[in-house]
Amino acid sequence: MYTLGGTYNETAAYITGFAAGTQSPIDDRTFDRFVCLKNSFPTNYVWTYVIKECTKNDNEAIILMMNTILEFIELKNTMTEEELIHFAFEKSKTEEGEVEIAFRKFDSALLKGDKGIIESLILENENAEILWKGEYPKDVALKLDEISSSQPIKKIPVSDDGNKVKIIASGWPFPIEMIFINGNWLINADNIIALRMKNK
Repeated sequence: MYTLGGTYNETAAYITGFAAGTQSPIDDRTFDRFVCLKNSFPTNYVWTYVIKECTKNDNEAIILMMNTILEFIELKNTMTEEELIHFAFEKSKTEEGEVEIAFRKFDSALLKGDKGIIESLILENENAEILWKGEYPKDVALKLDEISSSQPIKKIPVSDDGNKVKIIASGWPFPIEMIFINGNWLINADNIIALRMKNK
């Protein structure tokens, strides 16, 4: 009644405000984690952002928000918090495609400073060498790679033809753009390079 005709952001702001001021089933981090895991997002995101990113427009986002909240409330009446999170994780399981495989290969190579693999997976950049000069010690790289490979990643289409996507992954402060060129998925590493140059 109060959100009819509003934008997604207005509707989400009203619902989060209402939840924060009452004893609502969605007023804690469990709902955030549930939405993140169910949609293959890292769990450090908030549910409002996840739903927005998983839909093409406000109408789709509002419908998904409504259905997700209703589903969560219904499940919460019969499940423990642990069971809810497990349910969400199981629902997110899908076979990863070429773009996710390429990203994970790049992510692993970045930890190890593998110049050959990194160069083969990125768009040309004159400062690319900074990507393989910052490798971690081998034991640390192996542990981080193990953790990273077990975390969900989310592919979000950017272009109508599907040849440009962004990847959202744990440990990354921003989405990673990937472009399909000549039969291969390549990473636009400009933002990563800029961040490393700023912090070196």
